[in-house]
Amino acid sequence: MSAPMPSPPLHTDSGPPSVSVVVGRPSRLAGWLGAALLALAALLAWGNSFRGPFVLDDLPAIADNASIRQWRTALWPPNEGQTVTGRPLVNLSFAVNHRLAAKGPPAPETPGLPGRDEVWGYHAFNLAIHIGAGLALFGLVRRTLHGPMLGVRFAAPAGPVWLGASTGDVLAFFVALLWTVHPLQTGAVTYIAQRAESLCALFYLLTLYCLARGTTTGGATRSRVWLVAGVIACLGGMASKEVMVSAPLLALLCDRAFFAGSFAVALRRRWGFYAGLAATWGLLLALAWHAGKRGETAGFGLQDPSGVPITPWTYLLRQCEAIVQYLRLVVWPDPLVSDYGFDVVGSASQVWPQGLLLLALFGAALVALWRWPGWGVLGVWFFAILGPSSSVIPVITETAAEHRMYLPLAAVATAAVLGAHALGRRLGRGVSAGLACAGLVAAVALGVTTWQRNTDYRSAANLWRDAVAKRPQNARAHQELGLALAKEGRAEEAFAAYREALRLVPYYPTALNNYGTALAEAGRHTEAIPLFAQAVRLKPGLGEAWLGLGNAHANLGRFADATTAYQQALEHRPDLLIAANNLGRVLEAQGRNDEAHAVLQKLVDDHPGYALGRFTLANFLGTHGRIGEAVGHYRALLEQNPRDLGAAVNLGVALFLSGNKADGIAQLEAVLRANPGNADVQQKLAEMRASGP
Repeated sequence: MSAPMPSPPLHTDSGPPSVSVVVGRPSRLAGWLGAALLALAALLAWGNSFRGPFVLDDLPAIADNASIRQWRTALWPPNEGQTVTGRPLVNLSFAVNHRLAAKGPPAPETPGLPGRDEVWGYHAFNLAIHIGAGLALFGLVRRTLHGPMLGVRFAAPAGPVWLGASTGDVLAFFVALLWTVHPLQTGAVTYIAQRAESLCALFYLLTLYCLARGTTTGGATRSRVWLVAGVIACLGGMASKEVMVSAPLLALLCDRAFFAGSFAVALRRRWGFYAGLAATWGLLLALAWHAGKRGETAGFGLQDPSGVPITPWTYLLRQCEAIVQYLRLVVWPDPLVSDYGFDVVGSASQVWPQGLLLLALFGAALVALWRWPGWGVLGVWFFAILGPSSSVIPVITETAAEHRMYLPLAAVATAAVLGAHALGRRLGRGVSAGLACAGLVAAVALGVTTWQRNTDYRSAANLWRDAVAKRPQNARAHQELGLALAKEGRAEEAFAAYREALRLVPYYPTALNNYGTALAEAGRHTEAIPLFAQAVRLKPGLGEAWLGLGNAHANLGRFADATTAYQQALEHRPDLLIAANNLGRVLEAQGRNDEAHAVLQKLVDDHPGYALGRFTLANFLGTHGRIGEAVGHYRALLEQNPRDLGAAVNLGVALFLSGNKADGIAQLEAVLRANPGNADVQQKLAEMRASGP
């Protein structure tokens, strides 16, 4: 007995539509007008998001990421578990931002890294990606509703109030509008490091949009161009985040449900397209293999940051709780939490209602995929995209995170809008108009809430106070609050936050390290050393703690102990360039000048763009009588950054000491003209002039 013909997607009328139905093209005017309104809505909702600082994963992924400082390393992100690990395209995008920001003023706390604290550019880039994704969603839904399976129903004019737009145009606009302005998206848009989520979503949506264009565009050549573009978009997504793994499957499901009418027809007509999509899995596998366990942050057999093992079962139970929470936040986005911590659920008895609900929804999606393919695709969309991070593969640093709903929200928004439209048709034109008004009111309310949520990101301390207030048992939120307060110079408040984090989780290496760092910055090196030491005992690979231990010993004059600590830091974190820089300095302090020179020379040779290392090497060479070489390095620093004050001053001194007294004086005079009133430069210049010709 042959299998029954699947019912038409997204509606329940009897009889399948013929795939040979000719449907009019979507109105270009409606498309451009809808796109303009979506971009405007996004700018209104997110316009206040540009002033937020780097927070949490932004620091290792951007501020401390040496690979984004040079084009030759931009596609080779660090492999220590940063957000960019295994995601070269995300890393490249941060390199673009860094290069653009380098045109601004230098970051005062890190000589030689000009403009890396110009955060607004990173926010603007994130918003541009988000707008692009919203437009891609608009185009995808619009093309699908005008396609061969649904066009008869949705291509008709929506009415005079919609300026001649079709029903499909209006519904697609509402889907994209609600998705674009929803405050649940702040976790992937305002939080800069989660560009991985939004960039992957953009490529995911473009892959499906190119499929829709390739199946509905007239002409074989144009159709092939769109399909090739879809494969390229899929490749970009695979280089952005692992959730892209489901894109080839979802493309085939969409084709079967909305364009071809069956798997056989889809594969016969577009076999090359699907072969290309499948080939992109090769890149994802290679990147996943290279990333391994993402610096011990994802995978099996791992422990959370406090040392507690996380099993696939306990992680899965936590996802039951988290996914239901995400769904609730779709309807009522309060409270939104920037960080849920790393806790898991120990027993199924704690989450059995949520588990049963999700099983029911998943089962309904599978049934719908057979009986009502369009609705089924939306269900599979939701679960397939959440699957890589919200199933049994533990992500130990984030057992729950709102940014994971970024793309799954599109399926929920589509189901809600099309469901409301179906209800309005059944109940009458008046109800339909009322639902449209309700949609506009909901969009305004969501946009206002997004604007308000973005104000929580105006400072790191403000964001973490909000997280602590909403999740008081979250040790990581307390320690991040301590970090933010310490950066604001509020040391005692920071110490209290760190103590609370360690009260909640006594064996928390990151909190121990950051507490030690705060104490060291306050000059309390003796108190800091036991904290650093405990941190590296708990997590020997924590390079930052070895660095802090080395710095504390160095400040107390214990250079041998500092040397050992810096060497350990570099063994575990070769990319921790400041450790190599400081190692050279303490070796010099011990009179081990040949070793110091070798360390500093290697640092500059391997990382010629690392200005602090070159500055330290130049100073070393100048101190030890190699003035000519020092001059060369100071000149190189000024070529990298003409506003490097330290290099400019030391170049003048080095020229003077090398016998080029007139050149040295002229150099300092130029520095003083650029920095009038600088007492240090004035004093050095006076000493040079007083020394005679």
